[in-house]
Amino acid sequence: MRYMVIPLLVLLAGPAQAAQNPVVNPATACTVQGVVLRADTGEPLRKADVEMWEEENPGQVSDAATDSMGRFELKNLEPGRYRLSAKHNGYVRQEYGQTKPDAAGSLLTLSPGQKVTDITIRLIPAAVITGHIFDEDGEPVQGAQVTALFSTFSNGQRELVHAGEARTNDLGEYRIYGLTPGQYMVEALKQPRLLAVLKPEQGYVPIYYPGVSDATRAAPISVRAGDEFSSADITLQTAQTVSLRGRVISGVGGGPGFHAQIYLVSQGTTTSGSHVVSHSFVNDPRGGFELRGVAPGAYSLYAFLYEVGRGELARQPIEVAGTDLDGINLTLAPGVDIRGRLRVEGNLDSSVSPFQVSLSPKNIRVIFGGIPNDVVKPNGTFLLKNAFDDKYEIDVDGLPANYFVKSARLDGLDALAAGVTIESTQTHGLLDILVSPNGARIDGVVSKDEQPFQGASVTLVPDPPRRGEMRLFESTTTDQLGHFVLQGIAPGDYKLFAWENIDQEAYKSSDFLLPFENRGKSVQVTEGSLLSVQLDLIPVKESGR
Repeated sequence: MRYMVIPLLVLLAGPAQAAQNPVVNPATACTVQGVVLRADTGEPLRKADVEMWEEENPGQVSDAATDSMGRFELKNLEPGRYRLSAKHNGYVRQEYGQTKPDAAGSLLTLSPGQKVTDITIRLIPAAVITGHIFDEDGEPVQGAQVTALFSTFSNGQRELVHAGEARTNDLGEYRIYGLTPGQYMVEALKQPRLLAVLKPEQGYVPIYYPGVSDATRAAPISVRAGDEFSSADITLQTAQTVSLRGRVISGVGGGPGFHAQIYLVSQGTTTSGSHVVSHSFVNDPRGGFELRGVAPGAYSLYAFLYEVGRGELARQPIEVAGTDLDGINLTLAPGVDIRGRLRVEGNLDSSVSPFQVSLSPKNIRVIFGGIPNDVVKPNGTFLLKNAFDDKYEIDVDGLPANYFVKSARLDGLDALAAGVTIESTQTHGLLDILVSPNGARIDGVVSKDEQPFQGASVTLVPDPPRRGEMRLFESTTTDQLGHFVLQGIAPGDYKLFAWENIDQEAYKSSDFLLPFENRGKSVQVTEGSLLSVQLDLIPVKESGR
Protein backbone atom coordinates (compact mmCIF):
# COMPACT_ATOMS: atom_id res chain seq x y z
CA MET A 1 0.00 0.00 0.00
CA ARG A 2 1.21 3.49 -0.81
CA TYR A 3 0.77 6.30 1.67
CA MET A 4 0.76 10.07 1.48
CA VAL A 5 3.36 11.15 4.02
CA ILE A 6 2.77 14.55 5.59
CA PRO A 7 6.24 16.07 6.16
CA LEU A 8 5.65 17.34 9.70
CA LEU A 9 8.33 15.36 11.47
CA VAL A 10 11.71 13.93 10.62
CA LEU A 11 11.70 10.15 10.64
CA LEU A 12 13.88 8.63 13.32
CA ALA A 13 15.45 6.16 10.95
CA GLY A 14 17.37 7.83 8.13
CA PRO A 15 18.39 6.27 4.83
CA ALA A 16 21.28 3.88 4.78
CA GLN A 17 24.58 5.38 3.71
CA ALA A 18 26.07 3.88 0.57
CA ALA A 19 29.43 2.19 1.02
CA GLN A 20 31.39 2.35 -2.23
CA ASN A 21 33.85 -0.23 -3.50
CA PRO A 22 34.54 -2.09 -0.23
CA VAL A 23 37.90 -3.82 0.13
CA VAL A 24 37.63 -7.50 -0.76
CA ASN A 25 39.97 -10.45 -1.09
CA PRO A 26 41.98 -9.83 -4.30
CA ALA A 27 41.76 -13.53 -5.15
CA THR A 28 37.94 -13.45 -5.29
CA ALA A 29 37.35 -9.82 -6.31
CA CYS A 30 35.20 -9.33 -9.40
CA THR A 31 35.21 -6.68 -12.13
CA VAL A 32 32.41 -5.46 -14.39
CA GLN A 33 33.13 -3.43 -17.52
CA GLY A 34 30.74 -2.12 -20.10
CA VAL A 35 29.44 0.74 -22.15
CA VAL A 36 26.41 3.06 -22.00
CA LEU A 37 24.93 4.03 -25.37
CA ARG A 38 22.09 6.14 -26.67
CA ALA A 39 19.42 3.61 -27.68
CA ASP A 40 18.19 5.35 -30.84
CA THR A 41 21.54 6.25 -32.41
CA GLY A 42 24.07 3.97 -30.72
CA GLU A 43 26.22 6.95 -29.76
CA PRO A 44 28.25 6.63 -26.54
CA LEU A 45 26.97 8.64 -23.58
CA ARG A 46 29.59 10.54 -21.59
CA LYS A 47 29.10 11.22 -17.87
CA ALA A 48 26.33 8.66 -17.45
CA ASP A 49 25.99 7.55 -13.82
CA VAL A 50 26.36 3.77 -13.40
CA GLU A 51 25.41 2.10 -10.13
CA MET A 52 25.71 -1.51 -8.99
CA TRP A 53 24.34 -2.95 -5.78
CA GLU A 54 23.93 -6.36 -4.18
CA GLU A 55 20.46 -7.85 -4.36
CA GLU A 56 20.55 -8.78 -0.67
CA ASN A 57 22.24 -5.52 0.42
CA PRO A 58 20.89 -2.63 -1.67
CA GLY A 59 22.39 -0.03 0.66
CA GLN A 60 25.93 -0.95 -0.43
CA VAL A 61 26.47 0.71 -3.80
CA SER A 62 29.43 0.83 -6.18
CA ASP A 63 29.30 3.54 -8.80
CA ALA A 64 31.18 5.01 -11.72
CA ALA A 65 30.83 7.63 -14.45
CA THR A 66 31.28 6.81 -18.12
CA ASP A 67 34.17 8.30 -20.10
CA SER A 68 34.03 10.02 -23.49
CA MET A 69 33.48 6.65 -25.18
CA GLY A 70 30.66 5.71 -22.81
CA ARG A 71 32.81 3.12 -21.04
CA PHE A 72 32.72 2.29 -17.33
CA GLU A 73 34.48 -0.07 -14.93
CA LEU A 74 33.46 -1.30 -11.48
CA LYS A 75 36.18 -3.14 -9.55
CA ASN A 76 36.72 -4.90 -6.22
CA LEU A 77 33.24 -6.43 -6.16
CA GLU A 78 32.38 -9.31 -3.87
CA PRO A 79 31.04 -12.43 -5.60
CA GLY A 80 27.25 -12.46 -5.49
CA ARG A 81 24.03 -11.37 -7.19
CA TYR A 82 23.84 -7.77 -8.33
CA ARG A 83 21.64 -5.24 -10.05
CA LEU A 84 23.16 -2.71 -12.40
CA SER A 85 21.64 0.52 -13.69
CA ALA A 86 22.60 3.63 -15.63
CA LYS A 87 21.07 7.11 -15.82
CA HIS A 88 21.75 10.38 -17.60
CA ASN A 89 19.93 13.68 -17.69
CA GLY A 90 17.33 13.61 -20.47
CA TYR A 91 17.13 9.82 -20.57
CA VAL A 92 15.12 7.12 -18.80
CA ARG A 93 16.97 5.26 -16.07
CA GLN A 94 17.65 1.75 -17.35
CA GLU A 95 18.63 -1.49 -15.63
CA TYR A 96 20.91 -4.12 -17.10
CA GLY A 97 18.87 -6.71 -18.98
CA GLN A 98 15.75 -4.59 -19.52
CA THR A 99 14.17 -5.45 -22.87
CA LYS A 100 11.70 -2.52 -22.74
CA PRO A 101 11.33 0.50 -20.44
CA ASP A 102 8.67 -1.02 -18.19
CA ALA A 103 10.19 -4.52 -18.08
CA ALA A 104 12.15 -5.93 -15.16
CA GLY A 105 15.93 -5.82 -15.24
CA SER A 106 18.13 -8.90 -14.97
CA LEU A 107 20.26 -9.93 -12.08
CA LEU A 108 23.97 -10.25 -12.75
CA THR A 109 25.54 -13.19 -10.92
CA LEU A 110 29.30 -12.92 -10.29
CA SER A 111 31.47 -15.92 -9.43
CA PRO A 112 34.71 -15.54 -7.41
CA GLY A 113 37.33 -13.73 -9.48
CA GLN A 114 35.02 -13.26 -12.48
CA LYS A 115 35.61 -10.40 -14.91
CA VAL A 116 32.59 -9.42 -17.03
CA THR A 117 33.48 -7.21 -19.99
CA ASP A 118 30.48 -7.29 -22.33
CA ILE A 119 27.82 -5.22 -20.54
CA THR A 120 25.89 -2.83 -22.78
CA ILE A 121 23.15 -0.54 -21.46
CA ARG A 122 21.15 1.45 -24.00
CA LEU A 123 19.43 4.52 -22.56
CA ILE A 124 16.13 5.64 -24.05
CA PRO A 125 15.52 9.39 -24.46
CA ALA A 126 12.88 10.50 -21.97
CA ALA A 127 9.50 11.83 -23.07
CA VAL A 128 7.99 15.21 -22.22
CA ILE A 129 4.41 16.45 -21.85
CA THR A 130 3.77 20.18 -22.10
CA GLY A 131 0.71 22.40 -22.28
CA HIS A 132 -1.20 25.32 -20.82
CA ILE A 133 -3.69 25.66 -17.99
CA PHE A 134 -6.50 28.20 -18.37
CA ASP A 135 -9.31 29.35 -16.11
CA GLU A 136 -12.99 29.41 -17.07
CA ASP A 137 -12.49 32.79 -18.77
CA GLY A 138 -9.62 31.56 -20.92
CA GLU A 139 -6.98 33.38 -18.85
CA PRO A 140 -3.68 31.58 -18.06
CA VAL A 141 -3.43 30.19 -14.52
CA GLN A 142 -0.15 30.72 -12.69
CA GLY A 143 0.95 28.22 -10.03
CA ALA A 144 -1.46 25.43 -10.99
CA GLN A 145 -0.21 21.96 -10.07
CA VAL A 146 -0.11 19.59 -13.05
CA THR A 147 0.58 15.89 -12.50
CA ALA A 148 1.25 13.02 -14.90
CA LEU A 149 -0.28 9.77 -13.60
CA PHE A 150 0.05 6.19 -14.78
CA SER A 151 -1.97 3.11 -13.91
CA THR A 152 -0.30 0.28 -12.02
CA PHE A 153 -0.89 -2.16 -9.14
CA SER A 154 -0.25 -1.58 -5.44
CA ASN A 155 -0.88 -4.40 -2.97
CA GLY A 156 -3.13 -6.07 -5.50
CA GLN A 157 -5.26 -3.02 -6.32
CA ARG A 158 -5.00 -0.95 -9.50
CA GLU A 159 -4.23 2.70 -8.76
CA LEU A 160 -3.12 5.88 -10.47
CA VAL A 161 0.34 6.79 -9.25
CA HIS A 162 2.59 9.79 -9.63
CA ALA A 163 5.04 9.87 -12.56
CA GLY A 164 6.00 13.55 -12.67
CA GLU A 165 4.65 17.02 -11.96
CA ALA A 166 5.16 20.70 -12.68
CA ARG A 167 3.79 24.12 -11.73
CA THR A 168 2.59 26.55 -14.34
CA ASN A 169 4.47 29.79 -14.97
CA ASP A 170 2.99 33.26 -15.46
CA LEU A 171 1.83 32.26 -18.96
CA GLY A 172 0.05 29.19 -17.67
CA GLU A 173 2.68 26.93 -19.24
CA TYR A 174 3.91 23.68 -17.72
CA ARG A 175 6.51 21.06 -18.70
CA ILE A 176 6.66 17.54 -17.23
CA TYR A 177 9.91 15.87 -18.28
CA GLY A 178 11.82 12.63 -17.65
CA LEU A 179 8.88 10.37 -18.52
CA THR A 180 9.24 6.74 -19.49
CA PRO A 181 7.52 5.87 -22.79
CA GLY A 182 3.95 4.77 -22.09
CA GLN A 183 0.44 6.06 -21.37
CA TYR A 184 -0.32 8.85 -18.92
CA MET A 185 -3.27 10.79 -17.59
CA VAL A 186 -2.69 14.47 -16.84
CA GLU A 187 -4.41 16.13 -13.87
CA ALA A 188 -4.56 19.88 -13.27
CA LEU A 189 -5.44 21.38 -9.91
CA LYS A 190 -5.60 24.99 -8.78
CA GLN A 191 -4.82 25.03 -5.07
CA PRO A 192 -2.37 26.56 -2.59
CA ARG A 193 0.74 24.59 -1.75
CA LEU A 194 0.13 21.88 0.80
CA LEU A 195 1.47 23.62 3.89
CA ALA A 196 0.81 27.21 2.85
CA VAL A 197 -1.28 29.06 5.43
CA LEU A 198 -3.63 30.58 2.89
CA LYS A 199 -7.36 30.89 2.46
CA PRO A 200 -8.39 28.09 0.06
CA GLU A 201 -9.42 29.28 -3.36
CA GLN A 202 -13.03 28.41 -3.93
CA GLY A 203 -14.83 26.70 -6.73
CA TYR A 204 -12.12 24.80 -8.65
CA VAL A 205 -12.01 21.00 -8.88
CA PRO A 206 -9.30 18.68 -10.28
CA ILE A 207 -9.61 18.38 -14.07
CA TYR A 208 -8.14 15.63 -16.25
CA TYR A 209 -7.02 16.03 -19.85
CA PRO A 210 -8.77 16.85 -22.12
CA GLY A 211 -11.22 18.54 -19.70
CA VAL A 212 -13.18 16.11 -17.51
CA SER A 213 -13.58 15.93 -13.73
CA ASP A 214 -13.85 12.11 -13.64
CA ALA A 215 -10.49 10.30 -13.91
CA THR A 216 -12.18 7.25 -15.46
CA ARG A 217 -13.19 9.43 -18.46
CA ALA A 218 -9.77 10.99 -18.96
CA ALA A 219 -8.06 10.57 -22.33
CA PRO A 220 -4.69 8.84 -21.94
CA ILE A 221 -1.70 10.48 -23.58
CA SER A 222 0.67 8.04 -25.28
CA VAL A 223 4.31 9.06 -25.60
CA ARG A 224 7.22 7.25 -27.22
CA ALA A 225 10.93 7.57 -26.50
CA GLY A 226 12.02 11.17 -26.96
CA ASP A 227 8.51 12.41 -27.76
CA GLU A 228 7.29 15.83 -26.69
CA PHE A 229 3.51 15.94 -26.49
CA SER A 230 3.03 19.67 -26.63
CA SER A 231 -0.71 20.28 -26.70
CA ALA A 232 -2.04 18.95 -23.41
CA ASP A 233 -4.03 22.12 -22.67
CA ILE A 234 -6.62 22.01 -19.89
CA THR A 235 -9.30 24.51 -18.94
CA LEU A 236 -10.17 24.41 -15.27
CA GLN A 237 -13.79 24.18 -14.21
CA THR A 238 -15.69 25.46 -11.22
CA ALA A 239 -18.26 23.55 -9.25
CA GLN A 240 -20.67 24.37 -6.45
CA THR A 241 -18.61 24.26 -3.29
CA VAL A 242 -19.44 24.30 0.40
CA SER A 243 -17.76 24.97 3.74
CA LEU A 244 -17.01 22.51 6.53
CA ARG A 245 -17.04 23.84 10.09
CA GLY A 246 -16.40 22.13 13.35
CA ARG A 247 -14.31 21.81 16.48
CA VAL A 248 -11.25 19.80 17.47
CA ILE A 249 -11.11 18.41 21.01
CA SER A 250 -7.99 16.97 22.63
CA GLY A 251 -8.41 13.39 23.78
CA VAL A 252 -5.77 13.84 26.48
CA GLY A 253 -6.95 16.93 28.36
CA GLY A 254 -10.45 17.28 26.96
CA GLY A 255 -9.77 20.88 25.99
CA PRO A 256 -9.72 22.50 22.55
CA GLY A 257 -7.21 21.19 20.01
CA PHE A 258 -5.53 24.57 19.57
CA HIS A 259 -2.88 24.55 16.80
CA ALA A 260 -4.05 21.19 15.44
CA GLN A 261 -3.76 20.73 11.70
CA ILE A 262 -6.77 19.80 9.55
CA TYR A 263 -6.52 17.80 6.33
CA LEU A 264 -9.33 16.96 3.94
CA VAL A 265 -8.35 13.96 1.79
CA SER A 266 -10.33 12.84 -1.24
CA GLN A 267 -11.13 9.18 -1.70
CA GLY A 268 -11.13 9.28 -5.49
CA THR A 269 -8.80 7.67 -8.02
CA THR A 270 -6.09 10.32 -7.91
CA THR A 271 -2.49 9.86 -6.84
CA SER A 272 -2.13 6.76 -4.65
CA GLY A 273 -5.91 6.71 -4.28
CA SER A 274 -6.00 9.87 -2.16
CA HIS A 275 -5.33 13.56 -2.53
CA VAL A 276 -5.10 16.39 0.01
CA VAL A 277 -7.63 18.89 -1.30
CA SER A 278 -7.65 21.31 1.64
CA HIS A 279 -5.50 22.04 4.65
CA SER A 280 -5.84 24.44 7.58
CA PHE A 281 -4.64 25.14 11.11
CA VAL A 282 -6.83 25.47 14.18
CA ASN A 283 -6.12 29.08 15.14
CA ASP A 284 -9.25 29.46 17.24
CA PRO A 285 -8.44 29.08 20.98
CA ARG A 286 -11.80 27.28 21.29
CA GLY A 287 -10.68 24.65 18.75
CA GLY A 288 -12.90 25.82 15.89
CA PHE A 289 -11.95 25.25 12.25
CA GLU A 290 -13.37 25.99 8.81
CA LEU A 291 -12.55 24.58 5.39
CA ARG A 292 -13.97 26.48 2.43
CA GLY A 293 -14.27 25.73 -1.28
CA VAL A 294 -14.95 22.00 -0.88
CA ALA A 295 -16.53 20.34 -3.92
CA PRO A 296 -19.09 17.53 -3.52
CA GLY A 297 -17.60 14.07 -3.02
CA ALA A 298 -16.36 11.47 -0.57
CA TYR A 299 -13.56 12.48 1.79
CA SER A 300 -11.72 11.62 4.97
CA LEU A 301 -11.26 14.46 7.43
CA TYR A 302 -8.12 14.30 9.60
CA ALA A 303 -7.02 16.36 12.59
CA PHE A 304 -3.47 16.02 13.89
CA LEU A 305 -1.84 17.63 16.93
CA TYR A 306 1.80 17.17 17.87
CA GLU A 307 3.22 18.55 21.11
CA VAL A 308 6.34 17.69 23.11
CA GLY A 309 7.04 14.40 21.37
CA ARG A 310 3.45 13.13 21.50
CA GLY A 311 0.91 12.96 18.71
CA GLU A 312 -2.90 12.88 18.69
CA LEU A 313 -5.04 11.99 15.68
CA ALA A 314 -8.71 12.03 14.70
CA ARG A 315 -10.23 10.93 11.41
CA GLN A 316 -13.79 10.85 10.18
CA PRO A 317 -15.41 9.98 6.82
CA ILE A 318 -17.25 12.92 5.28
CA GLU A 319 -19.80 12.92 2.45
CA VAL A 320 -20.11 16.38 0.93
CA ALA A 321 -23.27 17.25 -1.01
CA GLY A 322 -24.64 20.66 -1.94
CA THR A 323 -24.92 22.31 1.50
CA ASP A 324 -22.50 23.47 4.18
CA LEU A 325 -21.67 21.04 6.97
CA ASP A 326 -21.62 22.50 10.48
CA GLY A 327 -21.08 21.01 13.90
CA ILE A 328 -18.36 18.52 12.98
CA ASN A 329 -16.64 17.30 16.16
CA LEU A 330 -13.21 15.72 15.86
CA THR A 331 -11.99 14.15 19.12
CA LEU A 332 -8.28 13.46 19.04
CA ALA A 333 -6.96 10.14 20.29
CA PRO A 334 -3.36 9.88 21.52
CA GLY A 335 -0.85 7.67 19.77
CA VAL A 336 0.16 4.49 21.56
CA ASP A 337 3.72 3.34 22.28
CA ILE A 338 4.24 -0.38 21.72
CA ARG A 339 7.14 -2.02 23.48
CA GLY A 340 8.54 -5.11 21.89
CA ARG A 341 11.15 -7.80 21.90
CA LEU A 342 12.70 -9.59 18.95
CA ARG A 343 14.20 -13.02 19.42
CA VAL A 344 16.25 -15.21 17.09
CA GLU A 345 15.21 -18.85 17.28
CA GLY A 346 17.96 -21.01 18.72
CA ASN A 347 20.08 -17.95 19.55
CA LEU A 348 22.16 -18.78 16.49
CA ASP A 349 22.79 -15.11 15.85
CA SER A 350 22.86 -12.63 18.71
CA SER A 351 23.44 -9.64 16.42
CA VAL A 352 19.89 -8.27 16.21
CA SER A 353 20.70 -4.56 16.34
CA PRO A 354 20.70 -4.01 12.52
CA PHE A 355 17.12 -5.29 12.33
CA GLN A 356 14.30 -2.72 12.15
CA VAL A 357 10.69 -3.32 13.15
CA SER A 358 7.87 -1.21 11.74
CA LEU A 359 4.07 -1.19 11.60
CA SER A 360 2.40 -0.54 8.23
CA PRO A 361 -1.17 0.78 8.66
CA LYS A 362 -3.89 -0.85 6.56
CA ASN A 363 -6.50 1.94 6.64
CA ILE A 364 -4.82 5.27 7.40
CA ARG A 365 -4.05 6.85 4.02
CA VAL A 366 -2.20 9.88 5.37
CA ILE A 367 0.81 9.12 7.56
CA PHE A 368 1.54 11.79 10.16
CA GLY A 369 5.14 11.84 11.35
CA GLY A 370 6.06 8.58 9.63
CA ILE A 371 5.30 4.91 10.15
CA PRO A 372 5.96 3.66 13.73
CA ASN A 373 9.42 2.07 13.59
CA ASP A 374 12.53 1.41 15.63
CA VAL A 375 15.91 -0.26 15.28
CA VAL A 376 16.19 -3.33 17.49
CA LYS A 377 18.62 -2.79 20.37
CA PRO A 378 21.43 -5.32 21.06
CA ASN A 379 19.32 -6.85 23.83
CA GLY A 380 16.45 -7.43 21.38
CA THR A 381 14.12 -4.67 22.61
CA PHE A 382 12.44 -1.97 20.52
CA LEU A 383 9.86 0.79 20.98
CA LEU A 384 7.28 1.76 18.35
CA LYS A 385 6.07 5.30 19.10
CA ASN A 386 2.83 7.04 18.19
CA ALA A 387 0.83 4.17 16.69
CA PHE A 388 -2.69 5.51 16.09
CA ASP A 389 -5.88 3.48 16.15
CA ASP A 390 -5.79 1.16 13.15
CA LYS A 391 -4.93 -2.34 12.00
CA TYR A 392 -1.26 -2.85 11.11
CA GLU A 393 0.97 -5.36 9.40
CA ILE A 394 4.33 -6.15 10.99
CA ASP A 395 7.47 -5.61 8.92
CA VAL A 396 10.99 -6.63 9.93
CA ASP A 397 13.70 -5.15 7.71
CA GLY A 398 17.39 -5.90 7.63
CA LEU A 399 17.06 -9.65 8.09
CA PRO A 400 19.73 -11.84 6.47
CA ALA A 401 18.59 -13.52 3.27
CA ASN A 402 17.76 -16.89 4.90
CA TYR A 403 15.73 -15.46 7.81
CA PHE A 404 11.94 -15.23 8.06
CA VAL A 405 9.50 -13.96 10.66
CA LYS A 406 8.19 -17.11 12.31
CA SER A 407 5.73 -15.69 14.81
CA ALA A 408 4.51 -12.49 16.44
CA ARG A 409 2.17 -12.16 19.40
CA LEU A 410 0.62 -9.13 21.08
CA ASP A 411 -1.43 -9.50 24.24
CA GLY A 412 -1.23 -13.27 23.77
CA LEU A 413 -2.86 -13.14 20.33
CA ASP A 414 -1.41 -13.97 16.92
CA ALA A 415 -0.22 -10.68 15.42
CA LEU A 416 1.39 -12.10 12.30
CA ALA A 417 -1.44 -13.60 10.27
CA ALA A 418 -4.17 -11.49 11.92
CA GLY A 419 -2.14 -8.27 12.10
CA VAL A 420 -1.80 -5.82 14.99
CA THR A 421 -4.91 -3.92 16.06
CA ILE A 422 -4.15 -0.74 18.02
CA GLU A 423 -6.80 0.86 20.20
CA SER A 424 -5.82 3.89 22.27
CA THR A 425 -8.44 3.02 24.88
CA GLN A 426 -6.61 -0.20 25.72
CA THR A 427 -3.30 -0.89 27.42
CA HIS A 428 -1.19 -3.05 25.16
CA GLY A 429 1.42 -5.50 26.37
CA LEU A 430 4.68 -6.66 24.81
CA LEU A 431 4.91 -7.32 21.07
CA ASP A 432 6.96 -10.51 20.93
CA ILE A 433 8.52 -11.34 17.54
CA LEU A 434 10.40 -14.54 16.75
CA VAL A 435 12.59 -14.75 13.65
CA SER A 436 14.13 -17.95 12.38
CA PRO A 437 17.34 -18.45 10.37
CA ASN A 438 15.76 -21.55 8.76
CA GLY A 439 13.85 -19.96 5.92
CA ALA A 440 13.33 -22.11 2.85
CA ARG A 441 15.20 -21.54 -0.42
CA ILE A 442 13.90 -22.03 -3.94
CA ASP A 443 16.15 -21.82 -6.98
CA GLY A 444 15.66 -22.75 -10.58
CA VAL A 445 15.79 -21.77 -14.23
CA VAL A 446 13.19 -20.07 -16.42
CA SER A 447 13.04 -21.22 -20.02
CA LYS A 448 11.45 -19.97 -23.23
CA ASP A 449 11.50 -22.32 -26.25
CA GLU A 450 13.75 -24.62 -24.20
CA GLN A 451 16.35 -21.86 -23.77
CA PRO A 452 17.18 -20.03 -20.50
CA PHE A 453 15.47 -16.64 -20.37
CA GLN A 454 17.21 -13.57 -18.97
CA GLY A 455 15.20 -10.92 -17.09
CA ALA A 456 12.04 -12.93 -16.38
CA SER A 457 9.94 -11.82 -13.40
CA VAL A 458 9.59 -14.76 -11.01
CA THR A 459 6.85 -14.41 -8.41
CA LEU A 460 6.00 -16.57 -5.41
CA VAL A 461 2.33 -16.37 -4.47
CA PRO A 462 0.80 -17.98 -1.34
CA ASP A 463 -2.23 -20.18 -1.87
CA PRO A 464 -5.62 -18.38 -1.56
CA PRO A 465 -6.21 -18.75 2.22
CA ARG A 466 -3.13 -16.60 2.90
CA ARG A 467 -3.20 -14.09 0.05
CA GLY A 468 -4.16 -11.31 2.41
CA GLU A 469 -0.70 -11.52 4.04
CA MET A 470 1.46 -9.29 1.86
CA ARG A 471 4.69 -10.37 3.61
CA LEU A 472 4.38 -13.86 2.05
CA PHE A 473 4.60 -12.63 -1.55
CA GLU A 474 8.10 -12.71 -3.04
CA SER A 475 9.55 -11.69 -6.39
CA THR A 476 12.88 -11.61 -8.18
CA THR A 477 14.25 -11.66 -11.71
CA THR A 478 16.42 -14.16 -13.53
CA ASP A 479 20.10 -13.49 -14.15
CA GLN A 480 22.11 -13.68 -17.36
CA LEU A 481 21.80 -17.50 -17.30
CA GLY A 482 18.05 -17.58 -16.66
CA HIS A 483 18.68 -18.57 -13.03
CA PHE A 484 16.76 -17.27 -10.01
CA VAL A 485 16.92 -17.62 -6.23
CA LEU A 486 14.28 -16.90 -3.57
CA GLN A 487 15.34 -17.13 0.08
CA GLY A 488 13.93 -16.69 3.56
CA ILE A 489 10.55 -18.20 2.63
CA ALA A 490 8.08 -19.01 5.39
CA PRO A 491 6.58 -22.54 5.44
CA GLY A 492 3.37 -23.06 3.50
CA ASP A 493 1.82 -23.82 0.12
CA TYR A 494 2.65 -21.53 -2.80
CA LYS A 495 2.60 -21.18 -6.57
CA LEU A 496 5.52 -20.03 -8.69
CA PHE A 497 5.03 -17.99 -11.88
CA ALA A 498 7.53 -16.73 -14.45
CA TRP A 499 6.51 -13.73 -16.54
CA GLU A 500 8.13 -12.12 -19.53
CA ASN A 501 6.69 -8.79 -18.37
CA ILE A 502 3.89 -7.80 -15.98
CA ASP A 503 2.79 -4.63 -14.24
CA GLN A 504 4.45 -3.89 -10.93
CA GLU A 505 2.81 -5.93 -8.12
CA ALA A 506 0.09 -7.26 -10.45
CA TYR A 507 0.85 -10.72 -9.09
CA LYS A 508 -0.65 -9.64 -5.74
CA SER A 509 -4.06 -9.21 -7.38
CA SER A 510 -6.32 -12.27 -7.19
CA ASP A 511 -8.34 -10.96 -10.15
CA PHE A 512 -5.21 -10.64 -12.27
CA LEU A 513 -3.98 -14.12 -11.33
CA LEU A 514 -7.29 -15.90 -11.93
CA PRO A 515 -6.71 -16.73 -15.66
CA PHE A 516 -3.17 -17.91 -14.89
CA GLU A 517 -3.73 -20.16 -11.86
CA ASN A 518 -3.09 -23.30 -13.92
CA ARG A 519 0.17 -21.80 -15.27
CA GLY A 520 1.74 -21.63 -11.83
CA LYS A 521 3.87 -24.44 -10.42
CA SER A 522 2.66 -25.57 -6.98
CA VAL A 523 5.35 -25.91 -4.31
CA GLN A 524 5.07 -27.01 -0.69
CA VAL A 525 7.63 -25.27 1.48
CA THR A 526 8.77 -26.59 4.85
CA GLU A 527 11.12 -24.89 7.27
CA GLY A 528 14.68 -25.01 5.98
CA SER A 529 13.75 -26.85 2.77
CA LEU A 530 15.80 -26.48 -0.42
CA LEU A 531 13.80 -26.73 -3.64
CA SER A 532 14.88 -26.61 -7.26
CA VAL A 533 12.32 -26.01 -10.01
CA GLN A 534 12.11 -25.47 -13.76
CA LEU A 535 9.62 -22.84 -14.94
CA ASP A 536 8.21 -22.09 -18.38
CA LEU A 537 7.83 -18.44 -19.27
CA ILE A 538 4.40 -16.83 -19.57
CA PRO A 539 4.86 -14.68 -22.71
CA VAL A 540 4.02 -10.98 -22.68
CA LYS A 541 1.22 -11.51 -25.22
CA GLU A 542 -0.58 -13.74 -22.70
CA SER A 543 -0.18 -11.44 -19.70
CA GLY A 544 -1.98 -8.54 -21.35
CA ARG A 545 1.02 -6.18 -21.62
